[in-house]
Amino acid sequence: MVTGQEHARHTAALSRLVLSGWRGTPVGDPTEPAALVYVHERGGVSDAVVVQGCDEAVATREVLGRTVRAVDGPAAEVVHEVLSW
Repeated sequence: MVTGQEHARHTAALSRLVLSGWRGTPVGDPTEPAALVYVHERGGVSDAVVVQGCDEAVATREVLGRTVRAVDGPAAEVVHEVLSW
């Protein structure tokens, strides 16, 4: 069960992605998405974060189509890591 504090931390992390220029898209029903996908592209670098819940997120960085970084874990921690790439 996610506490109010964990939910607030999760929401703040996702807000940081958007404020940093990432585009977010819901997967599935927009009112209750199965996941949220955030993408940030520049030049030949493509970063993506897939969030399925507060405790479940995966991020990758691809350079010219080759995955060079990946991280998974709680959404807030994954976002913190990705924003430092």
